[in-house]
Amino acid sequence: MEYKHLPVMLKEVMEYLNPEPGNNYIDCTLGGGGYSKAILGRLGNEGKVLAIDLDNLAIANAALTLKLSIANHQLYLAHANFKNLSVIVKKYFTADARFDGIVLDLGLSSAQLEDRARGFSFNLTGAQLNMNFGGGITETAENIINSWDIKELAKIFRDYGEEKFAYKIALAIAAERRIKRIITTDQLVKIIAGAIPKRFQDKKTHPATKIFQSLRLAVNQELDNLRGALPQAVSLLKPGGKLAVISYHSLEDRIVKQYFRQAARDCLCPPIMPICSGEDIVKKYL
Repeated sequence: MEYKHLPVMLKEVMEYLNPEPGNNYIDCTLGGGGYSKAILGRLGNEGKVLAIDLDNLAIANAALTLKLSIANHQLYLAHANFKNLSVIVKKYFTADARFDGIVLDLGLSSAQLEDRARGFSFNLTGAQLNMNFGGGITETAENIINSWDIKELAKIFRDYGEEKFAYKIALAIAAERRIKRIITTDQLVKIIAGAIPKRFQDKKTHPATKIFQSLRLAVNQELDNLRGALPQAVSLLKPGGKLAVISYHSLEDRIVKQYFRQAARDCLCPPIMPICSGEDIVKKYL
C-alpha cells in the first residue's frame, strides 16, 4: 500500500519552527513524512531529524522516500510510541541531547483512513473493526465493541466522544452482539444510526463520527500517550526551542493547553502552598 498524506498545517508549522542549517528536530508523528522532509530541506548537511511513528507502513514508506537522508545520517527512523520519547531519543543521540524543535501532529493520516484493514473510517464499506495504529498495541475496536460491558462502552463514548446518546448506543450494541458478533464498520454504523433519534442527527456530521473517534482513542490510548509525551518533549528542547502540537478535537486541545499553561509557570510550588518556597526546597520535598 502506498502511504500518502499531506500535513494540513505544514506551511504554518514551518513558519513557526523556522528550521536553520545545523538544527536538530524530532517529528513525533512521521506519517507520510511531510514534516520530516520539509524540515530536512532546511537543515543543510549537519542538521538531523528523529522521526517516530507507531505505524510500520509509515516507517517503511519513509525508508524508501527519504533513503538518501537516512544514508547521510541526517534522518533516524524509530518504529515506536512517542509516549516513550525520552527513551527513544537516547537510542539515537547522547543523553544530554537537546533539540531546536519538536512536532506532534495528532490524529489520523489519509493513508490510515483509506486502509480497509484498519477500519478507521465509517465511509468504507465492509472494513474490519480494527482501529489499531500498530507498534505493539494489541487492543482492537472489535474486541471493545464485543466484550466490554454496557457501562464501559457508554463511558468511553461519553468521555472520548462527548456523545449525548452514549448509553443508548451502548445498549443497542449490546443487544446486537447477542445476536451476531459485530466485526465490520457497516454493522457498527447501522447500529449507531438506529440508536440516535433522527431529529438529533446532524445533517453535516455523520452520526458515527463521535463513536468512531472514541473507539480509536480507547484502542490506542491516545490521550494518555499525549499526556505522557508533552513533559518529555518540553524537557528535550533547547532554551528557545519550539514545540508544535497540531490537535483536531477538543479533548486533545484541552490537554495541550492545560499542560502549556502549567509548563509556562515560573513557580514550581504546588498550588496549595501559600507562598513560593524556591526551586531547591520544592525539589527536595516533592
